[in-house]
Amino acid sequence: MKFRTDISFLRAVSVLIVMLFHFQVKPFDGGFIGVDVFFVISGFLMTQIILKAFDSEKFSLKQFYIKRINRIIPPLQVLLIFILFVSVVFFFHTELKLNAKYTFLADFFVSNIYFWKYIDYFTSTDNILLHTWSLGVEWQFYLVYPLLLLFLKSYFGKKEKLFWGIVSFFSLLSLILMLYITKVDNNFAFYMLPSRFWELSIGGLAYLIGQNNRLGKLTKAILVASGFIAIALSSIFINEENLWPSHYTMIPVFGAVLILGMNIHTRFFDNKLAKFFGDISYSLYLWHWPWFILFKYFGFIGGYYTLILIVLSIVSAYLSFKFVEKNSSLSNIYFAATSSLIVAIIAVLLFINPSLVSGISIYQSKKFQIADYENTYINNGKEKQFNPCHCFITNSQKINDYSFKNCLKVSDKKQNILLIGDSHSAQFSSSLRKITNYNLLEASAGYVFPFPDSRGKKDTKELVDYVFKEFIPKNYKKIDLVIVSAHWLMKKNPNLNYKDSEIAEEVLKTIAFFNRYHINYIFLGQTENYKLSYPKILMLKNIGRSEDEFLDTESKSMNQILLRIVPKNHYIELYQNSMIKKYNEKNQIPYMFDGNHYSEYGAEQAVNKVLLPKINQILKEK
Repeated sequence: MKFRTDISFLRAVSVLIVMLFHFQVKPFDGGFIGVDVFFVISGFLMTQIILKAFDSEKFSLKQFYIKRINRIIPPLQVLLIFILFVSVVFFFHTELKLNAKYTFLADFFVSNIYFWKYIDYFTSTDNILLHTWSLGVEWQFYLVYPLLLLFLKSYFGKKEKLFWGIVSFFSLLSLILMLYITKVDNNFAFYMLPSRFWELSIGGLAYLIGQNNRLGKLTKAILVASGFIAIALSSIFINEENLWPSHYTMIPVFGAVLILGMNIHTRFFDNKLAKFFGDISYSLYLWHWPWFILFKYFGFIGGYYTLILIVLSIVSAYLSFKFVEKNSSLSNIYFAATSSLIVAIIAVLLFINPSLVSGISIYQSKKFQIADYENTYINNGKEKQFNPCHCFITNSQKINDYSFKNCLKVSDKKQNILLIGDSHSAQFSSSLRKITNYNLLEASAGYVFPFPDSRGKKDTKELVDYVFKEFIPKNYKKIDLVIVSAHWLMKKNPNLNYKDSEIAEEVLKTIAFFNRYHINYIFLGQTENYKLSYPKILMLKNIGRSEDEFLDTESKSMNQILLRIVPKNHYIELYQNSMIKKYNEKNQIPYMFDGNHYSEYGAEQAVNKVLLPKINQILKEK
């Protein structure tokens, strides 16, 4: 099969923009579109391989699968072995169990199915094998696509137009499904083959275009240039705030179709650097993300660390390409099967009993052990703090999980305080109940802002809508104070997608709503937001790192926005509040258990020292 420099060049571009996006290098905010381009390339190549074998009557389904196994699995297995090793040495037992589970899922190419149910791609930044979702989609495509083409060949082999008409029909069906379901279940649309099938199968249509292309050289060159411009602009101007996949996905996808379908050869494509990155593109995709997560785990973020990451990723990819992909003693079905089985067994054992390998973990040292506070707290303390009366539903729960009876029961004997917001209101639930003597009403819902006209997933939005549209209008005379608290930085979540100006506008509308009903209110300001969990930052401080390195400056900016628009006597500033101590050294308890949520220790300080005096002042004046 003749080597196509344009495909190699396109591979190089795709993997580099994905890597630069993951490494948070500007201006590639939309670099994730490189994966969509990879899908088109895969569909193109698989169609080419299968149809050429059909034409020569030498197609063997068994050989097709063996070649895919030899190409894909050995480099993946070497990476998974590395992941298990670094997890044993550098990760806590809770995280080791997670990494073992993700390794097992990647080993059998089903990561995407699990992630669909449990993980949001754009908000999950600590999953060391998050990127293997795309391998799952491709592998599932490889299982289905040749069977589809074989079936069509058997029945419509001599009717080429009908053959491709049916392939086009399935592609269109998948595209329509994606456009519909991305608004209903964005995670399914992102991770699952049915809504991604069109991106791969359209590569087959690009192959058909190339086989029947009679356009002139200049026209082809213009179309190819247009394709690269579409991909380049997409990688810069599309970002995580755009729903993905969506109609915007067609821009880079059809850009790739134009490039592949024109089949032109130029000196621009034929250069050693492009060929190098094209050759190592698969291994570079495999290795760059785990390195990023490992660096991030220890707080090595941004600046020259990014340059080190790029170099390390390229070196790892080259070694993988040279010594695994090009090594016939490893790139074969025997190594693939044996290593896959061994990795699966080790992953299962580590998941069941991570203490088997405690002896080689760096966390035998006590000064590192504080970093595991997040995991132990989530398992043992978070639920009691956030949801003592079932008044907080996460974005994965249903409204039926919310206890209307317990949470919105108005008292005639005590003054009523309504706490409304997301997890940043829920974090005060237990402390407000224990420390104050008021009747606490609460409606906390994950990933939805406490606005009269909110955005978010159906059930959480429904709860907030109920409070503003029914509960408050019916009970406003008995509501003595409303406390509004939210993690305002979640504005970037695809289900919310607020600009700063929209946040300001909605906050003002919310204030106007309370004023209309003559209800006292308090807005709690944005807390600090760290790039790592605060317990891990404490660990890194023990080895000379500074806390300020990990403070997200956007949290300060958001606090300033809120300070400008909320009346001063209705605003409580939590950001870097000196009254809240960050670490109880005697009991080894941090004030936050992750990057932005208070632990019970932090929440009780905030309530006792900051909130309660303000609450008492307002309610005494009433």
